[in-house]
Amino acid sequence: MKTVEISELASLLENYGKSEQPLVLTCNGQPVATLFPIEDIDIETPSLSVNPKFNQIIEQARKSQKEEGRIFLEQIPLPPET
Repeated sequence: MKTVEISELASLLENYGKSEQPLVLTCNGQPVATLFPIEDIDIETPSLSVNPKFNQIIEQARKSQKEEGRIFLEQIPLPPET
């Protein structure tokens, strides 16, 4: 996940406050990005939530648990580290 300092949005974020709701950014009326409050979470959480490989592993684990019962981490095939 790429992170960028966005000082231009500082006043917007100050006005938005500590809302728990996402903030949708638009360009010419079309949504282009969403800002989520990340207080009390680590940077990996939003990154993993949009990672297709991670989501595939989670769905595979849920399906296996539903069909076969409890599974262990060693049974989940993980992609090789790069």
